[in-house]
Amino acid sequence: MAGGADSLGMDLATGIRVRWALAAAGLAAGVCALWIGLRFFGAEATLYVDDLSTALAAGAAAALCLRAARRHGGRLRLFWGLLGWACAAWTLAETLWAVYDLVLNEPVPVPSWADVGYLSAIPVTVAALLVHPAMHDSAIRRARATIDGLVMATAVAFLGWTVVLGPLWRHSDLSTIGGVVDVAYPFGDIVMLALVVLILRALEPRGRQALWFVLGGILVMAISDSTYTYMTEVKNYASGNMLDEGWIVAYLLVAVGAYCGTRPEELPARAAPDEPPSVVSLVVPYVVVLLALGAAAVEIELGRHLTRVDWYMAMALVLLVLGRQALLVMDSMRLSRAHAGVTAYATLAGMAAPDAGHRSR
Repeated sequence: MAGGADSLGMDLATGIRVRWALAAAGLAAGVCALWIGLRFFGAEATLYVDDLSTALAAGAAAALCLRAARRHGGRLRLFWGLLGWACAAWTLAETLWAVYDLVLNEPVPVPSWADVGYLSAIPVTVAALLVHPAMHDSAIRRARATIDGLVMATAVAFLGWTVVLGPLWRHSDLSTIGGVVDVAYPFGDIVMLALVVLILRALEPRGRQALWFVLGGILVMAISDSTYTYMTEVKNYASGNMLDEGWIVAYLLVAVGAYCGTRPEELPARAAPDEPPSVVSLVVPYVVVLLALGAAAVEIELGRHLTRVDWYMAMALVLLVLGRQALLVMDSMRLSRAHAGVTAYATLAGMAAPDAGHRSR
């Protein structure tokens, strides 16, 4: 009873912590959105609020990730620490962007020194996701998580290539640094999204809360980066745009995830490796695949022809789905054999027990 009461108390405390963090982040994001949208006190004041709020949101995410690293040990400490340094790189980039806007009073060039900070944060974030404990699980769970992660990652990559990267690749001059920078952002975002999905697939439900916020932040960042890349390509982006609210929300979501990150004593016990997969884990990868194929169908309907890369990615997606089905069938057969063995052992044990009692009398 004491253990149950302690667990209930920790769950209540975590729930209160999450609600307060979300309320604070929502209030901050709402105020920024209103100010940028309605341009209170003119364009110059809006530019200051926009640039400084984005840098402060990134700085808050960095500080809270490093705070979470101090509260953990082992791989979780390394995960939050690396994510904190990635957010620190984003903070530096946002600060440099503000210097261009507010101090030098000139449009931010493409590429710029701010891009060094933005792009350097991507490999650090990828490294953080790769060292997460969920990426180092038992062989059975790792096989399940890997195949599902590959299916969803390929579907997301196919969706990103069909809608954003393919057209951008064809229209970008990759012989210039600016063209490489334009393509690097959405590529990096897709890699980060795929890794977060892979981690979430391997975690128990109670351990996913912080990662859901991180996933939300990276997803919003990916959408903002892709939109920014498109608007830069068509020469239609300027600071003080409502698009900047996307980065503010992204950084705040990462900050909420770090603040509400599961404490070491609250980490849930892992289920047995031979536990059958849940209905949700079986269905979710197919939902992502259907979204990707649906987007491709819309593109074809609008008159765009699929390129060789599109067909290669589609074939890879089909092969991965077939491989996933084969793995599920083999896993189901293995669990059935294990269950039959346990049942046979229980039956033999039940038959032996009366005989042993008879001999003892």
